[in-house]
Amino acid sequence: MDLRASAESGHNNELTMTEERKITSTPVMEFYRDKCVLITGGTGFIGRLLIEKLLRVIGDYAVMKGLTCNQTVGRSVKAKFKINVRQIILLSRPKKGKTTQQRCDDLFSSIVFMNLKKDCPTFIERVKLVDADLQHPSLGLSDESIEYIVNNAQIVLHAASDVRFDQALKKAIEVNVRGTRDLLRIAEKIVNLELFVYISTAYSNCPQGLIKEQFYTPPSEPEKMIQLVEAMDERFEEHMNKTVNDFIHPWPNTYVYTKALTEDVVRQYGELLPIAVVRPSIVIATNEEPIGGWTDNIYGLNGVIAGVALGIIRIMHVDDNNKADIIPADIVVNTVLAAGWQTYVERKGDRPLPEAKTNGELKGVAKPRTKIYNCVTGNDNPISYQKIYKYSIEVGKHCPPKKSLWIVCHNTTTNKYLYEFYKVIYHLLPALLIDTYLRVIRRTPRVMDLYRKVHKFATVIEYFANGRWTFENDNLKSLREKLSPDDQIMFQCNIQKIEWADYFWTYIHGLRKHIANEPLENLDEAIKRHKQMRIVHYFILAAYYSIWALLIFYLCKAVGMLVF
Repeated sequence: MDLRASAESGHNNELTMTEERKITSTPVMEFYRDKCVLITGGTGFIGRLLIEKLLRVIGDYAVMKGLTCNQTVGRSVKAKFKINVRQIILLSRPKKGKTTQQRCDDLFSSIVFMNLKKDCPTFIERVKLVDADLQHPSLGLSDESIEYIVNNAQIVLHAASDVRFDQALKKAIEVNVRGTRDLLRIAEKIVNLELFVYISTAYSNCPQGLIKEQFYTPPSEPEKMIQLVEAMDERFEEHMNKTVNDFIHPWPNTYVYTKALTEDVVRQYGELLPIAVVRPSIVIATNEEPIGGWTDNIYGLNGVIAGVALGIIRIMHVDDNNKADIIPADIVVNTVLAAGWQTYVERKGDRPLPEAKTNGELKGVAKPRTKIYNCVTGNDNPISYQKIYKYSIEVGKHCPPKKSLWIVCHNTTTNKYLYEFYKVIYHLLPALLIDTYLRVIRRTPRVMDLYRKVHKFATVIEYFANGRWTFENDNLKSLREKLSPDDQIMFQCNIQKIEWADYFWTYIHGLRKHIANEPLENLDEAIKRHKQMRIVHYFILAAYYSIWALLIFYLCKAVGMLVF
């Protein structure tokens, strides 16, 4: 595909409708209609998309406009609708000096909710905010809040987790493991519980080479680990933080380690409750809805591409031929909602009797199986890191960020020693020179500190960039086949329909707008600046190689290797 032509089309053409149809009802829509849905992690990336999707799509009718990816860049996929979800219970906590209400206000001021705000200004009335904190026992919920949840919630979508790879083990277990266990304990008491969906990660069992849609033996007993961290004093916690890598080995970080523990907790409760587990791989910006290319974080691939585009990351330790199992966030959201519907359909008749729940076991009843959905692209629509860099650089030529440190100059190597050498040449020496110049002009040096963070980030993601996994996704394929034709439109989770060339056009523009916070209005100025920087770049390269050539020439002459 000619990305340049795609770029020109994206800039010059108005939105054109390739498909419009009124969808009055679908099986998935009917399942969520008039339901009270409890959502955790609603202020996070996936959580806010779940809220938006439920409020926007579940209604008497919706108008879907099938648009190509390049036509949706920075624009909303318009849909007329009437909200029919009865209520969303949003669990949230104060953070970074902001109250729960302030965080909620920030959430709904996001561009993600632009359509809802325009077409239904009162949509916030459907959201009930509840103070909660997964780090605290029983989620820090008051007795009144628990009672409300137990008597009103029907569906639980658990999207909250501490996703920091370098989080202390104690906090990671408190939030990810104990928080999920305590939420399941509350779900057990919900009077009319129809569904519980847990969003995990495809890498929860990353020590395995082949990852099937099944539960694996956890690295430790979850309940014992909860008891361990609850009994920790400061001295023991400090010791644990120093030795954590040895303790969690072969898991590379506390995030995936605690996700593995949590899945075992979910497995145990899955014998009693209608639970589905969705395991997305590397989640990146949206493909189409509610707007193409939207993201709110620089985790994983988002951070890498943003760093490369800004001229900050110039060398990485990665195998270009490796598959990058990436998944757009809206595909994940659609999978969560569709898998929830299928779980309800398949398990609505096997809820245990209250006395069986009380005893914590099912006597004489076959234990139902909790389905796991590996939400991945590697099998059906693979893409290599080499292709990712190619698409990103090609698109980046048409939409460079104005405030970049330098032009895109990206290199990769699989050799660890070469990487360490190039890191000095490409990152540390230029950073030292720039910081020295800043000191001379009496400004605060900051580039070296920036690269310390970059290298820490690179170390964290190196394991996943260079690892090789095979993910089975038969349950996801089966789910797609069971969706009605209308649901396949409304809850599109067919990875094969993603055109990566088109997607990266949307994605790179989205990163520029939503992460770099640069509007399209400064695009011409940014392109002009990059052309100037490119001239300077090649001038510096010419001078650099000329100096080395002269040094080699005089060195050879000095030792008698050259004769004239």
